[in-house]
Amino acid sequence: MIIILNGNAIIIQSGGPTAVINSSLVGIVEAILEFNNPNIKIFGAKGGVKGLLNNSLVRLDTLSKEKLRSIKYTPGAVLGTCRLKIEEFHLQEIIRIFKVYNITHCFYIGGNGSMYVAEQISIYAKELNYPLCTIGVPKSIDNDLAGIDHSPGYASAAKFLVACTEDITLDIVSYETPKKVTIMETMGRNTGWLAGSCSLAEQKSSNCKQLIYIPESPFSLSNCLEAIEHNYNNNYHTLLIVSEGIRDEQDELIISNTLQFDSLNRPKLGGVSWFLKDEIENNLNIGTRCIDTSIWQRSSSRYISLTDVNEAYNLGYKAWQLALNSRNNVMVTLSRLNIPEYNVVYSSVLLSKVVGIEKKVPMHWYDEQKKVMKEEFLDYIKPLVKGDIVHPKFDLEEQHISIL
Repeated sequence: MIIILNGNAIIIQSGGPTAVINSSLVGIVEAILEFNNPNIKIFGAKGGVKGLLNNSLVRLDTLSKEKLRSIKYTPGAVLGTCRLKIEEFHLQEIIRIFKVYNITHCFYIGGNGSMYVAEQISIYAKELNYPLCTIGVPKSIDNDLAGIDHSPGYASAAKFLVACTEDITLDIVSYETPKKVTIMETMGRNTGWLAGSCSLAEQKSSNCKQLIYIPESPFSLSNCLEAIEHNYNNNYHTLLIVSEGIRDEQDELIISNTLQFDSLNRPKLGGVSWFLKDEIENNLNIGTRCIDTSIWQRSSSRYISLTDVNEAYNLGYKAWQLALNSRNNVMVTLSRLNIPEYNVVYSSVLLSKVVGIEKKVPMHWYDEQKKVMKEEFLDYIKPLVKGDIVHPKFDLEEQHISIL
């Protein structure tokens, strides 16, 4: 049964940007506009939840079809984003602002931390008897969200890294001697989905061997050096692919002695490749170079997966349908059908089943001895990176949406 709340909608983008986070935003907006209720205003929080708290709202229902289409294919968070540790006084202010603008539908686009905030808003609204429908819309390049087969943003980031790996490998194998080590560092705080994706670019017949290290498997420096030395002695280059969050046998980050912390009191990662470079050169005397794609992998515009765009858009579109069917305190999700041809179905999962849970790379998809991904992982990721988009000529100035 469809139940319509009398009120307006707000969309919030949160956490790290992705290549398709705006596709979900457009999916929500177009679904509401298609419903064709002129009484519903669609607001966007300019700058994430911080923008909401600062009363920096924009109107999204007044955007033209042409601008929405451009935004759909634009990487990065067009509304702006942030990270904020939510306290009760924040929740009080959020509900106060919702009352001012008569907001009864809240769509929160983000990762695990964002789903936590969405759940807290929903719970607090219920405690105050405020009629609010809260729907989480997933995104994560790390692909670590529970309750979903894969998160929007992951496939495009993975596709970018695969292209990087292919290009880097071609450069490496151009030199017969001397044999060297190249370290490619990927994002991945606690999971190795991104590092693992580089396995799609492995050329088994080349004179460059991949070694992939993911946080799910304890990292041993001595074993890593031994594998590199083995490649060198057998006349192979080594392409060392490491997640930024790899940990040792004691579950300590490899660069734990130089850590700084962000606003959520999480370690700021990045730089493990430079530590490994020093160790390799000092212990093995083999020339080593580092490549860190850093934030480039999050929002690359040239390697957006068409599958990723379409699924991100559909998740946004389905989020509004969930709201129409009186679903609340849930995250819209997708599941892969168990059929030969890749396809997915959309549904929902309670936010309580998502919050605080990280989806790890299954260890039976990873060869801990050889440090490579198994065929099961390749079967999982191959359909996700398929399809290219006709790259739009977007203008950053044109994407600007004015604050009310």
